[in-house]
Amino acid sequence: MTLATTNSTSEQRNTGNASEFVSKGWEQKSSGKLDDAEASFRKAISIEPGSVEAFYGLALIYKIQDRRQESIKSFEKVIDLIDDHFEDKVRGQMLQRLSKGHINQMSGGDWNLEKEIWKRE
Repeated sequence: MTLATTNSTSEQRNTGNASEFVSKGWEQKSSGKLDDAEASFRKAISIEPGSVEAFYGLALIYKIQDRRQESIKSFEKVIDLIDDHFEDKVRGQMLQRLSKGHINQMSGGDWNLEKEIWKRE
């Protein structure tokens, strides 16, 4: 009976909606539990492959861990998903600019958002 209870509890921890895992990932990131946060963001993505928030969180985890290529790919995925799936346009623009800034910073050492934000060359 204890084994069934343990399995049931384990199954409960592995189910849920994507936003629950995204929230959990942010909490874990804030606590410095980066591996756990990565797992939570990945679980959210497995539940909802179009989760902008999960990809953004995952990108930040990779950046903190100096996994640049993985981070850049995740930030690029955020940008792609915003164009296709994000309903909150203002929040989407903000996340898009932040993602571009992170990519620029990792690629060239500067956020360099003049073209995107201020339309300057």
